[in-house]
Amino acid sequence: MSSLTGLLAHAGREWLSRCRQNDSEEQTDMVEAVKRHILNMLHLNTRPNVTHPVPRAALLNAIRKLHVGRVGEDGTVEMEEDGGGLGEHREQPEEQPFEIITFAEPGDAPDVMKFDISKEGSTLSVVEQANVWLFLKVAKGSRGKGKVSVQLLQHGKADPGSADRPQEAVVSEKTVDTRRSGWHTLPVPRTVQTLLDRENSLLSLHVSCPMCAEAGAVPILVPAEGNKGKEREQSHRPFLMVVLKPAEEHQHRRSKRGLECDGKIRVCCKRQFYVNFKDIGWSDWIIAPSGYHANYCEGDCPSHVASITGSALSFHSTVINHYRMRGYSPFNNIKSCCVPTRLRAMSMLYYNEEQKIIKKDIQNMIVEECGCS
Repeated sequence: MSSLTGLLAHAGREWLSRCRQNDSEEQTDMVEAVKRHILNMLHLNTRPNVTHPVPRAALLNAIRKLHVGRVGEDGTVEMEEDGGGLGEHREQPEEQPFEIITFAEPGDAPDVMKFDISKEGSTLSVVEQANVWLFLKVAKGSRGKGKVSVQLLQHGKADPGSADRPQEAVVSEKTVDTRRSGWHTLPVPRTVQTLLDRENSLLSLHVSCPMCAEAGAVPILVPAEGNKGKEREQSHRPFLMVVLKPAEEHQHRRSKRGLECDGKIRVCCKRQFYVNFKDIGWSDWIIAPSGYHANYCEGDCPSHVASITGSALSFHSTVINHYRMRGYSPFNNIKSCCVPTRLRAMSMLYYNEEQKIIKKDIQNMIVEECGCS
């Protein structure tokens, strides 16, 4: 985060020193710094080119079901707030689990669907959760059996040189109610973990429900391209939700409240800076949030600043400050810097380079408070 803070602080000082004569140019420089920072934090070289986004109805329905965001009446998506940054007694992991949402594609047969699992986050290879969401449509007035068994099967490997078809293995099974239409989840964590461990990303599943026809129920799968009669079923398109768990966790230090820059303060403070994704042409691949609070730190750090700002100095910084105030060499030449002392995570829902939908919580993304190092 320090690299972004430094870039924005430098641009901000230049901006103010020129009395906003080149307001548009300086604003552009700051926005470009923010764009580079976001791409870097998402491990992207360039912004994804979204050529074939999933149908909006399917996207919004998945977001509602998985509770990864709030869908407004106008169809806009907002991320759920998790309480902000690091509190006085609160600890957070360096990296948190994140979700990957992949929608089903047509398989080799009408009852087969495929999921191309993204390799996003190769260092986060532990599957914490993996669920296939399947919608079962029940015909009106149906008086069949109250419950049926739905199975997901995966092709096994055929013996080398054998003419026999590979056998199918049941990877998930669930007894579901057929008294009404609805969504059902079938867990497949081991299957997905095995797939990722083998560095494979294509999951092909056969949906089996032998008693569904008798019960008047039909699993909604993927409509074939050009099948206009089933386009209305796009909102019930099956999808796979995978939660990847980070391998390691790190703890953060605590900090105290700093100052807000208001034009009158010269000492170390936090300056607000907001970038709207729609304004910079990024709303096509960033689903939520609608913008980024790219706050940064600026201001002077005199020897007495700790008592003014209430910023939390480390023990190391406090000792150096003590000797610097008394003119002891070599500490008298060391200058204190205005840096972030409290940051919080930012949740993002976006399309990656493979046009998969990713929900990621990025740590230390938003500067909450500033202090002197």
